[in-house]
Amino acid sequence: MVQQRRRPLFALIALALSPALVVALSAEAVVRVKFFFGNGHDWFYITSPFGHAHGETYLPTYVRPAKDQIVFNWQRPCVDRMVYSPVRGRELPRTWDEHCLRGDRVTTQKAADEYRIIFVCGSTVEDGQSDEEMMTAQFKRALPPIRSGKRVTVVNAGKAGYESRRVREYYETSLRAFSPDLVIYYEAWNEQPSDLNFIQTDARLAQFRNRAHRLLYYRWMTYTYLLEKFEFSTTTKQHFWKTDLTTRRHHFSERAREVRADGGQFVFVTQVLRFPRMWKGLDTFGDYHAIEAFIDRLKADPHYTYDAEEVSALNQRRAVGYTIELCRELGVPVIDIRQPIEDAGEAERKAMFEDVPHRTVKGDRIVGELIARDPAMVP
Repeated sequence: MVQQRRRPLFALIALALSPALVVALSAEAVVRVKFFFGNGHDWFYITSPFGHAHGETYLPTYVRPAKDQIVFNWQRPCVDRMVYSPVRGRELPRTWDEHCLRGDRVTTQKAADEYRIIFVCGSTVEDGQSDEEMMTAQFKRALPPIRSGKRVTVVNAGKAGYESRRVREYYETSLRAFSPDLVIYYEAWNEQPSDLNFIQTDARLAQFRNRAHRLLYYRWMTYTYLLEKFEFSTTTKQHFWKTDLTTRRHHFSERAREVRADGGQFVFVTQVLRFPRMWKGLDTFGDYHAIEAFIDRLKADPHYTYDAEEVSALNQRRAVGYTIELCRELGVPVIDIRQPIEDAGEAERKAMFEDVPHRTVKGDRIVGELIARDPAMVP
């Protein structure tokens, strides 16, 4: 008799919970589809937790920063995918090897007839283009034969968000083992936080280490969506003003020393932007101290409306100018490609860049060719 009474009770509870279950499943489906389309059609957001493994925090692209912040939509690293080529009019592969490197496949055992070039730094090296259209591939095609007659391999070791400190650590822990003959350093933008709100939120989410969070985060997407929405809404808004160039000096200098100690050559290439040379009467290719003073005036001006793109571009130019001066001190060769990009004009620069620092296929070709044709590239 007790069992007969329990069955209707269970059925009643199940019936009562059915609408809530339907709502929960519908919300989960909507969020997964939203994440899928907002992250370059990455199937992980549909198939999780049965998709590929993940171990890092990835804030989805649906999170939009305030107008006075900059966020770049970085693609998930070391995951092969197809990307659309507007030049070819079709999708092409964008791949990594087992070492999470792009470009020519290499091993730690370098052949005697091989001349190995490794490009390092952030997403402007890693590139959003396909394997055959990324900057390092176009650089290799434009590279003249080297005098020694050796076979040239070009490795793309760019990592989104990497600045001088992390590049140095990456070289020490991984890239050094590949014995590069030439290391090309192309970075200045990443010395600054492009979005302090993003960085703060990412850091706070990283502090969630309890078991329940690990089981749910990026597995139950509704939980992920609501948690990230809440964290962003409670983040205290801050403005970035100036890069710490002392830190850049230390890590850049040590990196140059380490490459030389390993028997390789270290070269700095001036990172280029979709930003004019002359800005409000200031020559941004000139003395980096003048750029610093200009930024100080903007900060002190009570009527200035903070412009993240302006401040970020000025800091990048400041970092480039500082590094050129540092390279003279260290005896590091500099390949300065800024003026040819400036001479192209505003309309041409717009076609070369997807945003302020990241290039289109056309921009990759032009930058790759400019680097390849410099005399420093003929060892």
